[in-house]
Amino acid sequence: MKSILLVDDSKTVLLYISSALEKQGYEVIAVEDGQSALEVLTYRKDIQFVLSDLMMPGINGIELCRQLKSQVSERYIFFVLLSSRNDQSSIVKGIDAGADDFVDKKTSVEELQARIRAGFRTLELHNKLVERNKELDAAYQTIHQDLQSASHLMEQLLPAESTIQNVNFSYVYKPCSQIGGDMLGYFELDEQHVAFYVFDVSGHGVSSALMAFSIQQTLSQNLGPDSITMELRDGDYCISEPAAVIDRLNRRYQQTRNSQLYFTMVYAILNTESGQLRYCTAGHPKFLVWRASTETTELAGEDNFMIGALQPMEYVGNQIILSEGDVVWLYSDGLIEARRGEAMYSVQRLASSIKAVCTSQLEAEVQARCVFEQVQSWQNKDEFDDDASLLQVRWRG
Repeated sequence: MKSILLVDDSKTVLLYISSALEKQGYEVIAVEDGQSALEVLTYRKDIQFVLSDLMMPGINGIELCRQLKSQVSERYIFFVLLSSRNDQSSIVKGIDAGADDFVDKKTSVEELQARIRAGFRTLELHNKLVERNKELDAAYQTIHQDLQSASHLMEQLLPAESTIQNVNFSYVYKPCSQIGGDMLGYFELDEQHVAFYVFDVSGHGVSSALMAFSIQQTLSQNLGPDSITMELRDGDYCISEPAAVIDRLNRRYQQTRNSQLYFTMVYAILNTESGQLRYCTAGHPKFLVWRASTETTELAGEDNFMIGALQPMEYVGNQIILSEGDVVWLYSDGLIEARRGEAMYSVQRLASSIKAVCTSQLEAEVQARCVFEQVQSWQNKDEFDDDASLLQVRWRG
């Protein structure tokens, strides 16, 4: 049964309207003043419809409406003002106080009942919306928790060690949302070779992160038939050239009708004895090399196509020789495309930041973090519009 709280200081009006509404199947709780109405509503949490006289001693109808509408509560109350004063001023005051409807006491019972039915339809829609919002909030909390778990998982995929053989590594990784499509890593291939990489999957969010996870897992398989970083020659596993690794990734991660993702990448192999660095860049920003002997930076990288968009593709690698103390800096485009107004951070600014930290007295393990913070300071915010990654590789010779 639907309940209505009827408020009027006239016993005659209370009796007349209560009788008419009860015949229509409503439960009517009748009180003679605003204070009594407030008391009823404190223990009758189910009442959502109030029919109140405008002019009453003490708390009048407009004040009662204002108090009920200003309360912070999940319960929405449909408030109808009754008045024998059908003047514009009273109507405006009532509506400003939050009244949902305004009915002249001279209105026929049939019209009053029709307005009440319309009010309950509004309440029904409101209550459905509230329930739907609760369901959405619960779903959002579940999704939020799942994304947090996924974020922790992605962080666990990042390298834990900072030194392999005579090579020191340092990095900063910051997705623009909870999870992203950037990933970086490094691992030992054999006693003389270390591989490292940075890649950037198109887009953001769950689909990009899932693909990044898959690529990282593919790269981590160093031996066996599924390895793309090693290949079997005459019964022995040998290190694959960077261009061959990129080509295998391109064949494995081709776009499909259901997935239009692609990614860019730089993959490099360092001979830890000679300093020879073989690399292949695929649609990725060229990397920077800090030359310790001359205190200068230089760009390295080839203009190969991105991975996963077209097949077959021919990928070309190259090589440089590092000297003792040289540092290789790999990064994703989210770093150099950081914005301040219309300006982008750019490779040139990044090179200047790298020179500043490399010629400073900063410890090597904090230099990558310092460069990253300089970008954040330049753009006047900590968050990036795109996933941002920075990997520092220092060969000690």
